[in-house]
Amino acid sequence: MIINQQRLLYFNAVFIHRQISKAAVSESAHASVVTRQIQILEKEIGYPLFDRCPREMKPTYVAELLSEYYRRNCEALKAFEASLQELRDMRRGSVSLAIPAIFVHVFMDIFDEFRLRYPGVHLQIEEIFETTKIIDHILSDTVDIGIADVCPETLDIQFYASVLLPLYLLVSKHHPLAGKRKVTFAEAISYPVSLPASGMILETVQAIARSEKLQLCPSSFVSNSTTVRKTFASTGSGAVFMSAFSAREEIKAGKLIALEVDHPDFQSSKMALITRRGKPVLPAMNQLLRLLKARLSVFTLSPEMDSNSSIPFGASNAE
Repeated sequence: MIINQQRLLYFNAVFIHRQISKAAVSESAHASVVTRQIQILEKEIGYPLFDRCPREMKPTYVAELLSEYYRRNCEALKAFEASLQELRDMRRGSVSLAIPAIFVHVFMDIFDEFRLRYPGVHLQIEEIFETTKIIDHILSDTVDIGIADVCPETLDIQFYASVLLPLYLLVSKHHPLAGKRKVTFAEAISYPVSLPASGMILETVQAIARSEKLQLCPSSFVSNSTTVRKTFASTGSGAVFMSAFSAREEIKAGKLIALEVDHPDFQSSKMALITRRGKPVLPAMNQLLRLLKARLSVFTLSPEMDSNSSIPFGASNAE
């Protein structure tokens, strides 16, 4: 049953005042309008709501039931309005994110700041290695926000913000190519390279090899662990394709050297803050997006973007 809310207001006024005339005055309506609306309501419900006595409209048992319904309805509406206000004020809500493990500690200060400022908002962070899986989670609404490196532009994905995050060939100082600042893709894959088992980096490397008609040798060490692959390269066992930002600590410590790969696909790689295109953005999600976007400048200060950095880049700093 769908009960017209305006009729309920008229009913409640008559229920309270016990007279049509007083009810009409309280609702700024004509008495004939109130009378007609009560009659329609009675017809819709199927029972009389009032006994028409000479001096009052006496509520029936059904009217008592309807009054209780109206009261609870008003309470529920007030609770809903209060919840909406809490949502607007970010005193409640939830936001979920999917990000690579290498970015978790970078953004922890932001997440902690958000959590302390909005303790009523539930923040859920999921570590996911592959950009394709992060995109899948975004498209399926499993998560609200994604932070992805090597992120391709996809029709259904909204780039809320993005920064260039070039891929480099990371090698130890003892690697045969360590004396170079820039290498070709052919040079890079002529030595043992550790590739991830899946993901955008693997797909990028395979696509370039096909386009240049180069034979990509089976990776001597396959792992989706960024930490494991960096260790593989730093021990001198081979090299890895990775952003210098992802290995900034190892580069600063002199364990790895970042060699520029002379290929546009490596230079145009982007790190992006993404959402599903058309997804309704509630206040807490919007605030976290704005906060993350404001802090994305941290990536512009990463090794590969800072020309004055003392971090080793190829021959100029290689020992």
